[in-house]
Amino acid sequence: MACAAPKHVQNSYESVYIAEEDGGDGMFTYAGSGGEVAVRARGSLKMQDAYAPAPASVSGFMDYSASKDESFQERMVNYTGNIHLENSQPEAVIDTVIQRAVAKGGSVSNRRNGFVSLQIPVAEFRAFFNYILTLGKITDKNIYASDITDAYSDNAARLRIAEATLARLHELLAAAKTEPEKLALLKEIQRVSEQIEQGKLTEKELLRKAAFSTINLWARNTPVQAVPYRAYINAFDWFTTLPNKYGYSSLEKALKLSVPQGFIEIEDHKKWNAASALNAEFFAFERKNNPKGTPDFWANAMLEFFKSQYNAELKSEENFSLVRVQSFETEPRVFYIAILKKSDKKTLKIAVANFPNLNAEQKNSEAVMEVLRGAK
Repeated sequence: MACAAPKHVQNSYESVYIAEEDGGDGMFTYAGSGGEVAVRARGSLKMQDAYAPAPASVSGFMDYSASKDESFQERMVNYTGNIHLENSQPEAVIDTVIQRAVAKGGSVSNRRNGFVSLQIPVAEFRAFFNYILTLGKITDKNIYASDITDAYSDNAARLRIAEATLARLHELLAAAKTEPEKLALLKEIQRVSEQIEQGKLTEKELLRKAAFSTINLWARNTPVQAVPYRAYINAFDWFTTLPNKYGYSSLEKALKLSVPQGFIEIEDHKKWNAASALNAEFFAFERKNNPKGTPDFWANAMLEFFKSQYNAELKSEENFSLVRVQSFETEPRVFYIAILKKSDKKTLKIAVANFPNLNAEQKNSEAVMEVLRGAK
């Protein structure tokens, strides 16, 4: 059999060699992963590399650059922005950013403690990136752009070649006369079909990258600012004893309050305290208001002091300001520090509730709050 030299068609997966029909004897030689097979069929197989243009569906997401001859080439560009910021309420910032992203047609691809990764329509990327920059103190930021035009064009060309190859393989299968020929062609049809499916998946992913940009946001608590004078630092040292079972010094004296429901009073001549069956502890004391500050000042000072080490939040009611502190352990401890509003310029009146776990807090907290609300 006289045949022309085989034409080589290169794709991203495997080389396929097909010899075109020569002179009218109708014989083709097909060589692929299944081995060489002689097939008689009409017509010739002509394959040419064809680079398909990007579809119109993504043209709105492309950058345009002009050459010296003023010709334009559409480009497909994927953007990734990274932002690190500090805010006193980092998780609230992330919640806000997610809500706005969804409203803009975006979505969340990943979220964990202090981090979120967003998919944003590329047309909204720059404005959304700048919006996030207003939400806290920026410690780091950057933007990366990746041109995926060539990758899309190459994949489109390979896909067209594979589809044309598949069509011709079906023609050859229809003309095949022997079982070995049919089996070899069926094997090639399966292989090329898998290539086409992979090419379509790649095309879908590239189109997604052209249509959506990525913004990664890391948000953390604003670090507690160091107080420049040692005297002021010493004034806050007593905060460190509050999460633990308090031992009174000469600067404190017992303050007797009502016993919360479900608690019993502990007999201790040095201090007043009460405990529940769930090992929750409630105690109160007075100490000198030195340096002098209002109850709100001391409550806010405690909040700033503890939030660098714990999950801390502040709640104010008519009779007291309360700082709730929760540890970051697997089974977190919780404690309440209440500064009673009846404190004066000379004396601070403080109540503390220690809960060994969240279950104890859930079952005992309301009884503690009722005592604080009724404290005289």
